[in-house]
Amino acid sequence: MNVHGIPSVEAVLQEPAVRALLASLRRDVVVECVRECVAALRDELRGTVGSSDRARLDKPTVAQGDAAELVAARVAERLCPPQRFSLRRVANATGVIIHTNLGRAPQATPDGFAHVAETIGGYCNLEVDVATGERSHRDVHVAGLLTRLTGAEAATVVNNNAAAVVLTLTALAAGQRVVCSRGELVEIGGSFRLPEIIACSGAHLVEVGTTNHARVRDYEAALTPDTAAIMKIHPSNFRIIGFTSEVPLKELADLAHRSGTLLVFDAGSGLLLPNDGPVFANEPVVRQAIADGADIVTFSADKLLGGPQAGGIAGRRGLLQRINRHPLKRAVRVGKMTLAALEAALQAHLRPGAPDTTVMSLIRRPLKDLERAARSLAKAIGRVAPDWRRSIERDEASIGGGSLPGETVPTAVLWLEAPGLAADTLDRAFRLNEPPIFGRFRKGRFGLDLRTLLRGDAADIVACVARLARSGST
Repeated sequence: MNVHGIPSVEAVLQEPAVRALLASLRRDVVVECVRECVAALRDELRGTVGSSDRARLDKPTVAQGDAAELVAARVAERLCPPQRFSLRRVANATGVIIHTNLGRAPQATPDGFAHVAETIGGYCNLEVDVATGERSHRDVHVAGLLTRLTGAEAATVVNNNAAAVVLTLTALAAGQRVVCSRGELVEIGGSFRLPEIIACSGAHLVEVGTTNHARVRDYEAALTPDTAAIMKIHPSNFRIIGFTSEVPLKELADLAHRSGTLLVFDAGSGLLLPNDGPVFANEPVVRQAIADGADIVTFSADKLLGGPQAGGIAGRRGLLQRINRHPLKRAVRVGKMTLAALEAALQAHLRPGAPDTTVMSLIRRPLKDLERAARSLAKAIGRVAPDWRRSIERDEASIGGGSLPGETVPTAVLWLEAPGLAADTLDRAFRLNEPPIFGRFRKGRFGLDLRTLLRGDAADIVACVARLARSGST
Protein backbone atom coordinates (compact mmCIF):
# COMPACT_ATOMS: atom_id res chain seq x y z
CA MET A 1 0.00 0.00 0.00
CA ASN A 2 1.25 3.52 -0.83
CA VAL A 3 1.96 6.11 1.83
CA HIS A 4 -1.22 7.58 3.33
CA GLY A 5 -3.36 5.27 1.24
CA ILE A 6 -2.66 6.88 -2.15
CA PRO A 7 -3.61 4.26 -4.79
CA SER A 8 -1.52 3.55 -7.84
CA VAL A 9 -2.79 4.51 -11.28
CA GLU A 10 -2.94 0.84 -12.22
CA ALA A 11 -5.06 0.00 -9.19
CA VAL A 12 -7.57 2.67 -10.14
CA LEU A 13 -7.66 1.41 -13.74
CA GLN A 14 -8.78 -1.99 -12.44
CA GLU A 15 -11.82 -0.54 -10.67
CA PRO A 16 -15.13 -1.51 -12.36
CA ALA A 17 -16.23 2.12 -12.82
CA VAL A 18 -13.01 2.95 -14.69
CA ARG A 19 -12.98 -0.29 -16.68
CA ALA A 20 -16.43 0.64 -17.96
CA LEU A 21 -15.04 3.98 -19.13
CA LEU A 22 -12.17 2.24 -20.94
CA ALA A 23 -14.74 0.44 -23.06
CA SER A 24 -16.08 3.72 -24.49
CA LEU A 25 -13.20 6.22 -24.25
CA ARG A 26 -9.59 6.35 -25.42
CA ARG A 27 -7.23 4.79 -22.89
CA ASP A 28 -4.87 7.79 -22.80
CA VAL A 29 -7.80 10.10 -21.95
CA VAL A 30 -8.85 7.88 -19.05
CA VAL A 31 -5.30 7.39 -17.78
CA GLU A 32 -4.65 11.13 -17.78
CA CYS A 33 -7.82 11.75 -15.78
CA VAL A 34 -6.85 9.02 -13.29
CA ARG A 35 -3.48 10.67 -12.77
CA GLU A 36 -5.16 14.05 -12.20
CA CYS A 37 -7.51 12.57 -9.58
CA VAL A 38 -4.71 10.66 -7.83
CA ALA A 39 -2.65 13.86 -7.66
CA ALA A 40 -5.64 15.79 -6.32
CA LEU A 41 -6.14 13.20 -3.56
CA ARG A 42 -2.44 13.41 -2.68
CA ASP A 43 -2.73 17.19 -2.32
CA GLU A 44 -5.77 16.81 -0.09
CA LEU A 45 -3.96 14.45 2.25
CA ARG A 46 -1.05 16.86 2.42
CA GLY A 47 -3.43 19.56 3.61
CA THR A 48 -3.39 21.79 0.54
CA VAL A 49 -7.06 21.11 -0.28
CA GLY A 50 -9.92 20.41 2.10
CA SER A 51 -11.85 17.18 1.62
CA SER A 52 -14.62 15.30 3.37
CA ASP A 53 -12.71 12.09 2.55
CA ARG A 54 -9.50 13.17 4.27
CA ALA A 55 -10.32 11.89 7.75
CA ARG A 56 -11.24 8.47 6.37
CA LEU A 57 -8.19 8.12 4.14
CA ASP A 58 -5.42 9.67 6.27
CA LYS A 59 -4.94 6.54 8.37
CA PRO A 60 -2.25 3.84 8.19
CA THR A 61 -4.94 1.18 8.31
CA VAL A 62 -6.89 2.36 5.30
CA ALA A 63 -7.20 -0.22 2.55
CA GLN A 64 -5.81 0.81 -0.79
CA GLY A 65 -8.96 -0.57 -2.38
CA ASP A 66 -11.04 2.06 -0.57
CA ALA A 67 -8.87 4.86 -1.92
CA ALA A 68 -8.85 3.34 -5.41
CA GLU A 69 -12.64 3.13 -5.33
CA LEU A 70 -12.87 6.78 -4.26
CA VAL A 71 -10.55 7.93 -7.05
CA ALA A 72 -12.43 5.79 -9.56
CA ALA A 73 -15.68 7.47 -8.56
CA ARG A 74 -14.11 10.87 -9.14
CA VAL A 75 -12.81 9.82 -12.53
CA ALA A 76 -16.25 8.55 -13.51
CA GLU A 77 -17.80 11.83 -12.36
CA ARG A 78 -15.43 13.79 -14.60
CA LEU A 79 -15.69 11.62 -17.69
CA CYS A 80 -19.13 10.05 -17.50
CA PRO A 81 -21.52 10.01 -19.19
CA PRO A 82 -19.30 10.28 -22.28
CA GLN A 83 -22.33 10.68 -24.55
CA ARG A 84 -23.41 13.95 -22.87
CA PHE A 85 -22.10 17.02 -24.64
CA SER A 86 -20.97 20.05 -22.67
CA LEU A 87 -22.82 22.42 -25.03
CA ARG A 88 -26.42 21.26 -25.22
CA ARG A 89 -30.03 22.38 -25.37
CA VAL A 90 -31.64 23.97 -22.32
CA ALA A 91 -35.15 25.19 -21.63
CA ASN A 92 -35.32 28.94 -21.12
CA ALA A 93 -38.07 29.91 -18.68
CA THR A 94 -36.30 33.04 -17.44
CA GLY A 95 -38.36 35.62 -19.33
CA VAL A 96 -35.24 37.01 -21.04
CA ILE A 97 -35.88 36.50 -24.74
CA ILE A 98 -32.39 37.14 -26.15
CA HIS A 99 -30.46 35.58 -23.28
CA THR A 100 -26.71 36.01 -23.78
CA ASN A 101 -25.79 33.22 -21.33
CA LEU A 102 -28.28 30.85 -22.96
CA GLY A 103 -27.14 31.38 -26.55
CA ARG A 104 -28.88 34.66 -27.46
CA ALA A 105 -31.45 34.41 -30.26
CA PRO A 106 -32.95 30.98 -30.90
CA GLN A 107 -32.45 30.15 -34.56
CA ALA A 108 -34.92 30.87 -37.29
CA THR A 109 -37.29 28.05 -38.25
CA PRO A 110 -37.54 24.22 -38.50
CA ASP A 111 -36.87 24.37 -42.24
CA GLY A 112 -33.81 26.47 -41.38
CA PHE A 113 -32.58 23.69 -39.07
CA ALA A 114 -32.98 21.17 -41.88
CA HIS A 115 -31.02 23.44 -44.22
CA VAL A 116 -28.15 23.78 -41.73
CA ALA A 117 -28.02 20.03 -41.03
CA GLU A 118 -28.03 19.15 -44.73
CA THR A 119 -25.39 21.74 -45.54
CA ILE A 120 -22.89 20.88 -42.84
CA GLY A 121 -23.52 17.12 -42.85
CA GLY A 122 -21.51 16.65 -46.02
CA TYR A 123 -19.90 18.70 -48.75
CA CYS A 124 -21.36 21.99 -49.93
CA ASN A 125 -20.73 24.73 -52.48
CA LEU A 126 -19.02 26.98 -49.93
CA GLU A 127 -16.57 28.60 -52.34
CA VAL A 128 -17.49 27.36 -55.78
CA ASP A 129 -19.79 28.69 -58.48
CA VAL A 130 -22.04 25.77 -59.38
CA ALA A 131 -22.82 27.19 -62.84
CA THR A 132 -19.21 27.70 -63.94
CA GLY A 133 -17.29 25.35 -61.69
CA GLU A 134 -14.94 28.22 -60.88
CA ARG A 135 -13.91 29.30 -57.41
CA SER A 136 -16.14 31.95 -55.84
CA HIS A 137 -16.37 33.74 -52.50
CA ARG A 138 -18.26 32.38 -49.49
CA ASP A 139 -19.95 35.74 -48.86
CA VAL A 140 -22.13 35.36 -51.95
CA HIS A 141 -24.47 33.04 -50.05
CA VAL A 142 -25.70 35.89 -47.85
CA ALA A 143 -24.46 39.12 -49.43
CA GLY A 144 -27.32 39.30 -51.94
CA LEU A 145 -29.91 38.78 -49.22
CA LEU A 146 -28.28 41.43 -47.03
CA THR A 147 -28.21 44.01 -49.82
CA ARG A 148 -31.83 43.28 -50.74
CA LEU A 149 -32.99 43.64 -47.14
CA THR A 150 -30.87 46.67 -46.21
CA GLY A 151 -30.93 48.59 -49.51
CA ALA A 152 -27.14 48.82 -49.44
CA GLU A 153 -24.93 48.53 -52.54
CA ALA A 154 -22.86 45.72 -51.01
CA ALA A 155 -22.54 43.69 -47.84
CA THR A 156 -20.35 41.14 -46.10
CA VAL A 157 -20.41 39.13 -42.88
CA VAL A 158 -17.86 38.40 -40.15
CA ASN A 159 -17.95 36.50 -36.88
CA ASN A 160 -19.57 39.19 -34.68
CA ASN A 161 -20.35 42.88 -34.58
CA ALA A 162 -17.20 43.81 -32.66
CA ALA A 163 -15.19 42.22 -35.47
CA ALA A 164 -17.30 44.15 -37.99
CA VAL A 165 -16.37 47.44 -36.29
CA VAL A 166 -12.67 46.56 -36.00
CA LEU A 167 -12.43 45.37 -39.60
CA THR A 168 -14.28 48.40 -40.95
CA LEU A 169 -12.13 50.93 -39.12
CA THR A 170 -8.90 49.02 -39.81
CA ALA A 171 -9.63 48.98 -43.52
CA LEU A 172 -10.97 52.53 -43.77
CA ALA A 173 -9.47 54.59 -40.93
CA ALA A 174 -6.24 53.06 -39.57
CA GLY A 175 -3.82 55.82 -38.59
CA GLN A 176 -6.51 58.50 -38.96
CA ARG A 177 -9.01 60.20 -36.69
CA VAL A 178 -12.49 58.85 -35.95
CA VAL A 179 -14.90 61.29 -34.30
CA CYS A 180 -17.51 59.90 -31.89
CA SER A 181 -19.86 61.26 -29.24
CA ARG A 182 -18.66 60.71 -25.70
CA GLY A 183 -22.12 59.52 -24.67
CA GLU A 184 -22.02 56.65 -27.19
CA LEU A 185 -18.76 55.03 -26.07
CA VAL A 186 -20.41 52.07 -24.41
CA GLU A 187 -19.09 48.97 -22.71
CA ILE A 188 -20.39 45.75 -24.22
CA GLY A 189 -20.51 42.23 -22.76
CA GLY A 190 -17.41 40.77 -21.14
CA SER A 191 -16.10 44.22 -20.08
CA PHE A 192 -15.09 45.13 -23.64
CA ARG A 193 -15.29 48.87 -24.23
CA LEU A 194 -15.82 50.60 -27.56
CA PRO A 195 -12.76 52.86 -27.17
CA GLU A 196 -10.60 49.75 -26.74
CA ILE A 197 -12.18 48.06 -29.74
CA ILE A 198 -11.65 51.18 -31.86
CA ALA A 199 -8.03 51.37 -30.67
CA CYS A 200 -7.47 47.82 -31.95
CA SER A 201 -8.15 49.11 -35.46
CA GLY A 202 -5.30 51.61 -35.33
CA ALA A 203 -7.72 54.53 -35.66
CA HIS A 204 -7.37 57.52 -33.32
CA LEU A 205 -10.57 58.14 -31.36
CA VAL A 206 -11.65 61.76 -30.91
CA GLU A 207 -14.43 62.22 -28.34
CA VAL A 208 -16.89 65.09 -28.74
CA GLY A 209 -19.77 66.45 -26.71
CA THR A 210 -20.63 65.41 -23.17
CA THR A 211 -22.17 62.28 -21.69
CA ASN A 212 -25.71 63.55 -22.19
CA HIS A 213 -25.36 66.07 -25.03
CA ALA A 214 -23.80 66.11 -28.48
CA ARG A 215 -24.52 68.68 -31.17
CA VAL A 216 -23.59 69.07 -34.83
CA ARG A 217 -21.16 71.86 -33.97
CA ASP A 218 -19.27 69.49 -31.65
CA TYR A 219 -18.61 67.12 -34.52
CA GLU A 220 -17.88 69.92 -36.95
CA ALA A 221 -15.27 71.47 -34.66
CA ALA A 222 -13.43 68.14 -34.40
CA LEU A 223 -13.06 67.58 -38.15
CA THR A 224 -9.53 67.96 -39.52
CA PRO A 225 -7.83 66.94 -42.78
CA ASP A 226 -6.76 63.62 -41.23
CA THR A 227 -10.28 62.71 -40.05
CA ALA A 228 -11.35 59.53 -41.82
CA ALA A 229 -14.82 59.09 -40.38
CA ILE A 230 -17.55 60.21 -38.07
CA MET A 231 -18.79 57.23 -36.11
CA LYS A 232 -22.22 56.96 -34.53
CA ILE A 233 -22.87 54.12 -32.09
CA HIS A 234 -26.33 53.03 -31.01
CA PRO A 235 -26.18 52.43 -27.21
CA SER A 236 -28.16 49.21 -27.40
CA ASN A 237 -27.51 48.05 -23.84
CA PHE A 238 -28.36 51.21 -21.87
CA ARG A 239 -30.43 54.36 -22.10
CA ILE A 240 -29.79 57.92 -20.94
CA ILE A 241 -32.96 59.81 -20.02
CA GLY A 242 -33.65 63.35 -18.89
CA PHE A 243 -31.76 66.38 -20.18
CA THR A 244 -30.22 64.79 -23.27
CA SER A 245 -29.71 65.34 -26.97
CA GLU A 246 -28.04 63.55 -29.87
CA VAL A 247 -27.55 64.35 -33.53
CA PRO A 248 -29.84 62.42 -35.88
CA LEU A 249 -28.09 60.10 -38.27
CA LYS A 250 -29.22 62.01 -41.36
CA GLU A 251 -27.68 65.26 -40.08
CA LEU A 252 -24.39 63.50 -39.38
CA ALA A 253 -24.48 62.01 -42.88
CA ASP A 254 -24.92 65.49 -44.37
CA LEU A 255 -22.01 66.83 -42.31
CA ALA A 256 -19.75 63.89 -43.20
CA HIS A 257 -20.41 64.17 -46.90
CA ARG A 258 -19.97 67.97 -46.92
CA SER A 259 -16.61 67.59 -45.23
CA GLY A 260 -15.39 64.66 -47.31
CA THR A 261 -15.42 62.11 -44.48
CA LEU A 262 -17.27 58.84 -44.01
CA LEU A 263 -20.17 58.11 -41.68
CA VAL A 264 -19.90 54.71 -39.99
CA PHE A 265 -22.91 53.63 -37.93
CA ASP A 266 -22.81 50.76 -35.43
CA ALA A 267 -26.50 49.86 -35.31
CA GLY A 268 -25.96 47.18 -32.70
CA SER A 269 -28.97 44.90 -32.40
CA GLY A 270 -29.57 44.12 -36.07
CA LEU A 271 -33.14 45.23 -36.69
CA LEU A 272 -33.07 45.04 -40.48
CA LEU A 273 -36.61 46.11 -41.36
CA PRO A 274 -39.09 48.59 -39.84
CA ASN A 275 -41.33 47.09 -37.18
CA ASP A 276 -44.48 48.77 -35.97
CA GLY A 277 -44.40 47.19 -32.51
CA PRO A 278 -44.18 49.81 -29.75
CA VAL A 279 -41.25 47.97 -28.19
CA PHE A 280 -39.18 48.87 -31.28
CA ALA A 281 -39.97 52.59 -31.27
CA ASN A 282 -36.44 53.68 -30.27
CA GLU A 283 -34.51 50.99 -32.14
CA PRO A 284 -32.61 52.02 -35.29
CA VAL A 285 -33.41 50.13 -38.48
CA VAL A 286 -30.49 49.12 -40.68
CA ARG A 287 -32.40 49.76 -43.90
CA GLN A 288 -33.35 53.26 -42.73
CA ALA A 289 -29.76 54.01 -41.72
CA ILE A 290 -28.61 53.21 -45.25
CA ALA A 291 -31.40 55.40 -46.68
CA ASP A 292 -30.37 58.25 -44.34
CA GLY A 293 -26.88 58.30 -45.82
CA ALA A 294 -24.67 56.09 -43.64
CA ASP A 295 -21.70 54.94 -45.70
CA ILE A 296 -21.21 51.81 -43.60
CA VAL A 297 -23.60 50.17 -41.12
CA THR A 298 -22.48 47.33 -38.83
CA PHE A 299 -24.83 45.14 -36.79
CA SER A 300 -25.21 41.87 -34.90
CA ALA A 301 -26.93 38.84 -36.41
CA ASP A 302 -27.75 36.95 -33.21
CA LYS A 303 -30.01 39.54 -31.59
CA LEU A 304 -33.11 41.05 -33.21
CA LEU A 305 -32.11 39.64 -36.59
CA GLY A 306 -32.68 36.19 -35.10
CA GLY A 307 -29.69 34.41 -36.63
CA PRO A 308 -26.39 32.87 -35.48
CA GLN A 309 -23.50 34.77 -33.94
CA ALA A 310 -22.19 36.95 -36.76
CA GLY A 311 -21.64 40.59 -37.64
CA GLY A 312 -22.99 42.25 -40.75
CA ILE A 313 -21.36 45.09 -42.70
CA ALA A 314 -23.50 46.87 -45.29
CA GLY A 315 -22.81 50.00 -47.29
CA ARG A 316 -21.21 51.52 -50.36
CA ARG A 317 -19.71 49.10 -52.88
CA GLY A 318 -16.29 50.73 -53.09
CA LEU A 319 -15.89 50.71 -49.33
CA LEU A 320 -16.95 47.07 -49.06
CA GLN A 321 -14.34 46.19 -51.67
CA ARG A 322 -11.65 47.78 -49.50
CA ILE A 323 -12.97 45.95 -46.45
CA ASN A 324 -13.07 42.59 -48.22
CA ARG A 325 -9.53 43.01 -49.56
CA HIS A 326 -8.05 43.71 -46.12
CA PRO A 327 -6.01 40.78 -44.70
CA LEU A 328 -7.93 40.97 -41.41
CA LYS A 329 -11.08 39.85 -43.25
CA ARG A 330 -9.79 36.29 -43.43
CA ALA A 331 -9.12 36.23 -39.69
CA VAL A 332 -12.72 37.12 -38.85
CA ARG A 333 -14.57 35.27 -41.61
CA VAL A 334 -17.36 32.80 -40.82
CA GLY A 335 -17.71 29.12 -41.70
CA LYS A 336 -20.34 27.11 -43.52
CA MET A 337 -22.42 26.45 -40.39
CA THR A 338 -22.81 30.16 -39.66
CA LEU A 339 -23.52 30.97 -43.30
CA ALA A 340 -26.20 28.30 -43.56
CA ALA A 341 -27.93 29.46 -40.37
CA LEU A 342 -27.67 33.12 -41.37
CA GLU A 343 -29.07 32.44 -44.84
CA ALA A 344 -32.11 30.76 -43.24
CA ALA A 345 -32.64 33.71 -40.90
CA LEU A 346 -32.35 36.23 -43.73
CA GLN A 347 -34.78 34.29 -45.92
CA ALA A 348 -37.25 34.43 -43.03
CA HIS A 349 -37.15 38.22 -43.48
CA LEU A 350 -38.52 37.87 -47.01
CA ARG A 351 -41.71 36.01 -46.08
CA PRO A 352 -45.08 37.67 -45.36
CA GLY A 353 -45.18 39.02 -41.82
CA ALA A 354 -41.40 39.38 -41.89
CA PRO A 355 -39.27 39.01 -40.04
CA ASP A 356 -40.65 35.51 -39.56
CA THR A 357 -38.03 34.38 -37.04
CA THR A 358 -38.29 32.56 -33.73
CA VAL A 359 -37.09 35.55 -31.73
CA MET A 360 -39.71 37.83 -33.30
CA SER A 361 -42.47 35.27 -32.69
CA LEU A 362 -41.48 35.20 -29.01
CA ILE A 363 -41.60 38.99 -28.78
CA ARG A 364 -44.94 39.24 -30.61
CA ARG A 365 -46.81 36.32 -29.02
CA PRO A 366 -50.08 37.59 -27.49
CA LEU A 367 -50.42 37.57 -23.72
CA LYS A 368 -53.67 35.59 -23.90
CA ASP A 369 -51.78 32.75 -25.63
CA LEU A 370 -49.19 32.75 -22.86
CA GLU A 371 -51.85 32.63 -20.16
CA ARG A 372 -53.57 29.75 -21.93
CA ALA A 373 -50.27 27.89 -22.14
CA ALA A 374 -49.57 28.62 -18.47
CA ARG A 375 -52.91 27.13 -17.43
CA SER A 376 -52.26 24.04 -19.54
CA LEU A 377 -48.80 23.59 -18.02
CA ALA A 378 -50.18 24.08 -14.50
CA LYS A 379 -52.77 21.34 -15.08
CA ALA A 380 -50.15 18.96 -16.46
CA ILE A 381 -47.92 19.58 -13.43
CA GLY A 382 -50.92 19.02 -11.15
CA ARG A 383 -51.48 15.57 -12.66
CA VAL A 384 -47.93 14.38 -11.88
CA ALA A 385 -47.41 16.36 -8.65
CA PRO A 386 -50.81 17.10 -7.03
CA ASP A 387 -49.16 18.36 -3.83
CA TRP A 388 -47.27 21.12 -5.62
CA ARG A 389 -48.79 24.60 -5.36
CA ARG A 390 -49.17 26.43 -8.66
CA SER A 391 -50.11 30.05 -9.28
CA ILE A 392 -50.15 32.13 -12.46
CA GLU A 393 -49.37 35.84 -12.46
CA ARG A 394 -48.87 38.49 -15.10
CA ASP A 395 -45.41 40.01 -15.21
CA GLU A 396 -42.94 41.60 -17.63
CA ALA A 397 -40.37 39.82 -19.79
CA SER A 398 -37.28 41.60 -21.12
CA ILE A 399 -35.80 41.51 -24.60
CA GLY A 400 -32.23 41.05 -23.32
CA GLY A 401 -29.00 40.45 -25.20
CA GLY A 402 -28.02 44.12 -25.20
CA SER A 403 -31.15 44.97 -27.20
CA LEU A 404 -33.98 47.42 -26.52
CA PRO A 405 -32.78 48.58 -23.08
CA GLY A 406 -35.63 49.21 -20.66
CA GLU A 407 -38.23 47.74 -23.00
CA THR A 408 -40.39 44.88 -21.75
CA VAL A 409 -43.32 42.84 -23.01
CA PRO A 410 -46.14 41.42 -20.85
CA THR A 411 -45.85 37.79 -19.90
CA ALA A 412 -47.35 35.05 -17.75
CA VAL A 413 -45.32 33.35 -15.03
CA LEU A 414 -46.20 30.02 -13.43
CA TRP A 415 -44.88 30.09 -9.86
CA LEU A 416 -44.22 26.71 -8.22
CA GLU A 417 -43.96 25.55 -4.61
CA ALA A 418 -42.91 21.98 -3.82
CA PRO A 419 -43.52 20.44 -0.37
CA GLY A 420 -40.29 20.26 1.59
CA LEU A 421 -38.21 22.05 -1.03
CA ALA A 422 -36.98 25.61 -0.66
CA ALA A 423 -37.26 27.79 -3.77
CA ASP A 424 -33.49 27.93 -4.29
CA THR A 425 -33.30 24.15 -3.99
CA LEU A 426 -36.05 23.81 -6.56
CA ASP A 427 -34.22 26.23 -8.85
CA ARG A 428 -31.08 24.09 -8.63
CA ALA A 429 -33.02 20.86 -9.18
CA PHE A 430 -34.49 22.21 -12.41
CA ARG A 431 -31.06 23.34 -13.63
CA LEU A 432 -29.62 19.88 -12.93
CA ASN A 433 -32.35 18.25 -14.95
CA GLU A 434 -31.60 16.85 -18.41
CA PRO A 435 -32.19 19.01 -20.34
CA PRO A 436 -31.39 21.78 -17.84
CA ILE A 437 -34.32 24.12 -17.16
CA PHE A 438 -33.58 27.74 -16.23
CA GLY A 439 -36.45 29.56 -14.53
CA ARG A 440 -37.11 32.78 -12.66
CA PHE A 441 -35.94 32.99 -9.05
CA ARG A 442 -37.16 36.16 -7.37
CA LYS A 443 -38.00 37.18 -3.82
CA GLY A 444 -37.77 33.65 -2.55
CA ARG A 445 -39.98 32.18 -5.28
CA PHE A 446 -39.25 29.94 -8.25
CA GLY A 447 -41.25 30.31 -11.42
CA LEU A 448 -41.42 29.52 -15.12
CA ASP A 449 -41.89 32.37 -17.61
CA LEU A 450 -44.02 31.21 -20.54
CA ARG A 451 -42.78 34.00 -22.85
CA THR A 452 -39.46 32.25 -23.52
CA LEU A 453 -40.55 28.61 -23.69
CA LEU A 454 -40.19 26.87 -27.05
CA ARG A 455 -41.97 23.87 -28.51
CA GLY A 456 -41.21 20.76 -26.47
CA ASP A 457 -40.06 22.63 -23.37
CA ALA A 458 -43.35 22.09 -21.52
CA ALA A 459 -43.02 18.31 -21.85
CA ASP A 460 -39.50 18.48 -20.40
CA ILE A 461 -40.76 20.58 -17.50
CA VAL A 462 -43.56 18.11 -16.67
CA ALA A 463 -41.10 15.20 -16.83
CA CYS A 464 -38.75 17.05 -14.46
CA VAL A 465 -41.56 17.74 -12.00
CA ALA A 466 -42.69 14.10 -12.16
CA ARG A 467 -39.16 12.92 -11.36
CA LEU A 468 -38.82 15.29 -8.42
CA ALA A 469 -42.24 14.37 -7.10
CA ARG A 470 -41.42 10.65 -7.23
CA SER A 471 -38.10 11.10 -5.46
CA GLY A 472 -39.54 13.48 -2.90
CA SER A 473 -36.26 15.39 -2.91
CA THR A 474 -33.52 16.73 -5.17
